[in-house]
Amino acid sequence: MRRAGRPWIWGIAGLLLVGIVTTGVMFLLSRHHSPSNSESNRPLVVLDAGHGGQDPGAVCEGIEEADVNLAILRRVADLAESDSRLRVRTTRSADMYVTLEDRIALANEEGATLYLSIQTNACGYPEVTGIETLISSTITLGQPSAQFAEILQRAVISTTGAHDRGIRTQEVYLHRATMAAALIEVGFLTNDTERAKLLDPSYQDTIAQGIYQGIVAYLDHAVPAFPSTASASAR
Repeated sequence: MRRAGRPWIWGIAGLLLVGIVTTGVMFLLSRHHSPSNSESNRPLVVLDAGHGGQDPGAVCEGIEEADVNLAILRRVADLAESDSRLRVRTTRSADMYVTLEDRIALANEEGATLYLSIQTNACGYPEVTGIETLISSTITLGQPSAQFAEILQRAVISTTGAHDRGIRTQEVYLHRATMAAALIEVGFLTNDTERAKLLDPSYQDTIAQGIYQGIVAYLDHAVPAFPSTASASAR
């Protein structure tokens, strides 16, 4: 039954509800986690699954990039979280929309050591395949982001055996990061063979292993106090 009278009240109530929900989501994304003394000595890695929610990314044969990105991120996060040398945060753990600004803001506010966005590629030429790592065009050779990208790309190519598309620079949102930051494109959904591999859980595990190894190799290179091996007990 339609409710009569004072329609403006319901308009205000709706606006208040939207505001409360939006504020709650932003709080969950940006709230600061205060690490314990033992945690604070461990480098913080922020992992990002590109796209999500209203932004599916590339869509090919009904496969949404955002879903593939998230599946691989979860595998990387599992490996990283089991490493007692690391602390891990993710920008999203479900199919939800997070702005690019908020993704980087989370890493900046938490004082992260590393930021990595995991994404899947697409191209108008279906024969194109391979893995590439992107950094901001503001980064120059030898800076931490460039070093991280090189080490990461080498590790993932070594693990997967995929075509090496190398390191590329773009005017991406990563320039806002105050830490070493990169974006890895782990394969092309627009190539039939590579898309089938990207949907294979075992290949997703292989990609995740390469990414994890790249993260650890970079930290071993860049963080003087980083232990060469993890302790026997998982985090």
